[in-house]
Amino acid sequence: MGKQTQTSPILLRWNEHVPASDVQDPLGLGLRGSARLASRLLYCITSVTPRARYFSFIPWCVLDYRQHEQGKPFASGLRDAIVLREQVLTSACIVHHGGKPCSGGALVGSQGAQRWFNRDEKAANFKRLKFAKNPALSAYFNSIVNLGFFATESELPDTDEESNVQESTFDDIELSDLGLDLAKRYDSVVSKLAVTKRIATKDRSTSLASLAEFGNLGGLCELPHKGAADRELLQNVFFALVASKGDSHRIRRQSLLLILELCRQFSTNQWVSRETEFGGAIYYGEVANEKYRLNVVVPKQLIDIATRWRMFYFHHFMGVALEGLFSWLVTQLADHGLAGTTVEALIARLDESSVRKNLSEILQVNLKGSFGESNPSNSFSSIGLSKGDLDVHLSKSLDKTVRSLAPFAEDSLEDMIRSKEHLYSSTGLALPMILLVTTLARYMQWEVTNYGKWLASAASDPYLDLVPPLVTSGLSRRFGNWWKCTWKELASFVVSRYVILQHQSMSYEKTFTGDRCLLQVDGPRVVSTGNYDEIGMTNPRLRSALQILKDLGMTEDDDDGVTHLTTDGKQFLKRELVKEAENEVS
Repeated sequence: MGKQTQTSPILLRWNEHVPASDVQDPLGLGLRGSARLASRLLYCITSVTPRARYFSFIPWCVLDYRQHEQGKPFASGLRDAIVLREQVLTSACIVHHGGKPCSGGALVGSQGAQRWFNRDEKAANFKRLKFAKNPALSAYFNSIVNLGFFATESELPDTDEESNVQESTFDDIELSDLGLDLAKRYDSVVSKLAVTKRIATKDRSTSLASLAEFGNLGGLCELPHKGAADRELLQNVFFALVASKGDSHRIRRQSLLLILELCRQFSTNQWVSRETEFGGAIYYGEVANEKYRLNVVVPKQLIDIATRWRMFYFHHFMGVALEGLFSWLVTQLADHGLAGTTVEALIARLDESSVRKNLSEILQVNLKGSFGESNPSNSFSSIGLSKGDLDVHLSKSLDKTVRSLAPFAEDSLEDMIRSKEHLYSSTGLALPMILLVTTLARYMQWEVTNYGKWLASAASDPYLDLVPPLVTSGLSRRFGNWWKCTWKELASFVVSRYVILQHQSMSYEKTFTGDRCLLQVDGPRVVSTGNYDEIGMTNPRLRSALQILKDLGMTEDDDDGVTHLTTDGKQFLKRELVKEAENEVS
């Protein structure tokens, strides 16, 4: 018999486990999928830029430095000058709030400022006080550039990571006309304050009383007040009512209008505006709990952006399924030690009678025979879907049948997977597979549409980037009519290609040595070299957008946590929806 060629990495010996905390985004579904899609939908609002006033404060720092410090013997470089003013702002807000951080999200360096405040100092000397290692400037810089506040020719990467602001060229940065306008508006609020004058001197010290005054007028949570001179222009910037380059700003505008519209509908019925409610409204057209359901009606002029967001959630649920499989696999392999086991042996556990019994209870159906030998067509026929091939008609039928919180629904399965209740049993393999199949089957109707192509375009590398169109194509190439393949066949391929091989590829993509790789292959056997039980798929940009809308005075929370549109928010939404309708192409 001829010797087979070994194509997988060879495991020699592993005797040290990788901590779970060291492994993030193990399949690249976040950074190479969700983050890219979210960047298209909420351009310049990243997971690390949730506070609106930083967008006017940092340009003001440049203005204040240029006017009052640059060129003097004691002057620092521009970057250090901005960081100094950041430290002043953080301390000012802590003093203003009596030792507590701003509501809605603390400023960078708040913990250190709180410790300083608790020492009952009589004054603040910023030449001696330490500040955060990573100032807000590093997080907000790229977004500020891309919003057009600095005079630059090109845009910077719109990432959810802090940028590396190069100090060697930073002093050359100048404010654009828009940035200067915004900086002057903030300056009109704080320019006459004692602390503003003191920080531009060699002394760099000020009293607590003057700090409190600065925090009272220039702090983060003071922006929603009607007296905030920079608020209206910031509103216009985020909603693309000022001249901007590229279509990304228009899409961000529509996303923010959609969020406002959903908050309006939620609050009318006392629903809380959170990521889960937003996702349900977009994905199912409704939000639901154990007692109530709210049908959501998306205005005609926002259907396009709502559909793009639905593509985002197709990727989200697929990501939860694949990370659920990864978490289950690593957990199961831990019991086998360095000897490992084969994928086939693990997948064979789908035939266990306990899987059928547990799934029948969880899915509220009466499954017959071995689940592993059954197929999606048979499983979904138990809820009334036809046993035909997976086509657009069947996809639309599933879309109508499997609603929010139904046993087969993605949100129900996600909750079950995140609960880790079945992580240590064979049912923990079946649930992510059902979630994956439900998601891809629901998505199928969009595959050849422009929205499906838009989702597919998020993948720049068809081998490393996993998005639903590429996974469905992979399944079709492997099986043809995968809807009627057995669950064991599907699970074996998905685990091998989209979990094990994907994790190994991503691990070596991140580091040359692959030292964050939790799965190693030794011939037919797979070994786990660590542990991982967290599902990381979330939508942090949405949380930032919700906070920015509050900062801009568009929304506010009541005592029950329900987000309502303010009077200004209602008027703004009504006016801008009319504009959107007028701009529609019939």
